[in-house]
Amino acid sequence: MMLTFLLLGAGIGLVSGVSPGPVLTLVVTETMRGGWLRGAGVAAGPLLADGPIIILAVSVMREVPAQLVPAISVIGGIFLLYLALTTAVTARRATLPKTQNRSARGGVLTGMLARALGPHPYLFWLLVGGPILLQAQQQSWLAATAFLVGYYATIVGSNVGLALVLHRWMRLLSDKGYRAVLLVASLILATYGVVLLGRADQTA
Repeated sequence: MMLTFLLLGAGIGLVSGVSPGPVLTLVVTETMRGGWLRGAGVAAGPLLADGPIIILAVSVMREVPAQLVPAISVIGGIFLLYLALTTAVTARRATLPKTQNRSARGGVLTGMLARALGPHPYLFWLLVGGPILLQAQQQSWLAATAFLVGYYATIVGSNVGLALVLHRWMRLLSDKGYRAVLLVASLILATYGVVLLGRADQTA
């Protein structure tokens, strides 16, 4: 039973990790700005952000107030638009980092905020992850732990792996190519921000 929940968590986490989203985009952006440790810090953000979300999901399950989702979407949308703007401004005169000396701590904070201020993890843990976790807990605490270990090992591990790959490939880029990648990343972040604001207007 433990193996079943371990594999279930690993499969869900892998799909979540490689699916396009704000955190994945930030992993790419921060890796190119400050090296693989910075990108790995963003990838680790969900480890800190999801704790309160999981507790909320297990406590209230599907009874989350409907008015909460628009508020989360507005805050998350504004945050992503801010990140998009700062990335675009930086991209105008950006040059490839010669030394990778940016702290991973800031990356963790960025990843944590991107994760916590979007509605997707709340909906996932309320509608999918929470019920599975409770089902595993009914079997044993070890089964519940196995599900969480499988999920976070793959969702974080896949993004850390991406940061490592990008770190190696980054040396092949020119400054012009680097700026183009940052601009594309800023457009993707802005798109996510607009989508979150639009969703808030639809659900308000």
